Amino acid sequence: MKKISLFLCLALISFSLLAQRKENKPGYDREKLSAAKIAFITQKLDITPDQAEQFWPLYNAFEDKRRNLLHQLRVISHLDQENLTEEKATQLIQNKIDLQQSLLDLEKSSLNKFTEVLRPKQVYLLQEADRDFVKHLYRVNRKRKTERPKR
Repeated sequence: MKKISLFLCLALISFSLLAQRKENKPGYDREKLSAAKIAFITQKLDITPDQAEQFWPLYNAFEDKRRNLLHQLRVISHLDQENLTEEKATQLIQNKIDLQQSLLDLEKSSLNKFTEVLRPKQVYLLQEADRDFVKHLYRVNRKRKTERPKR
């Protein structure tokens, strides 16, 4: 019963965070998205309150660093290709490799930290739960768009 009520709560949060937008601000509410993600992953991995208290600060720090590295990779990928020299291309390739290595190192160290707090099975299922959350948001968004009355 607890899992059903948590799932229903998560569904309502997901619908509301995609449907509601802050005044004059396009996009989504990061706080609601974060709360929905926490609820989704907590339920999916069956994280206890004691585990959650230690895990979520670690996970949030990991996500912030990961988001920063991915942003840097996107910046490199969207540079002006018209004026790209061979030397600059070589430098950008090395920068991409370095950033990808940093991502891998971050994931390795974070998984080790997560294993100190969560059971190994929970850590193993974490990436799948993260992907499932993104899929869930896409489904909710797609459903919301198809249900919207056409003008």
